[in-house]
Amino acid sequence: MKKLIMAMLIAVSMGQILSAQDNNRQRLTPQQRTEQRIQKLDEKLSLTDNQKSQIRDLYADFYKQKYPKEKRKEAMDKLITDIAAVLTSDQQVLYKQLQEEVAAERRKHAPKK
Repeated sequence: MKKLIMAMLIAVSMGQILSAQDNNRQRLTPQQRTEQRIQKLDEKLSLTDNQKSQIRDLYADFYKQKYPKEKRKEAMDKLITDIAAVLTSDQQVLYKQLQEEVAAERRKHAPKK
């Protein structure tokens, strides 16, 4: 009986510790996410100031909207297309590769069905 109670206490404690770790993750505001994404794109694509401004506006418009779950992917696809339209042809090639890398990483971490 004592072993059972101890095992339950350990299990509950571990659950609380693990959930506390998730809560420590910082939630970024839309502006912070936008700047973070622009910074990453700039590192990979060497964006001009004009391109950064246009992409910032595209993200601002995207984050202003509240998309239902079923429309969110469609809206994200439109955002990706709009960002690609701002880029030069060389940058578009690199951007497409970047998108493919992100998609592969998501598939790698996606739950198995």
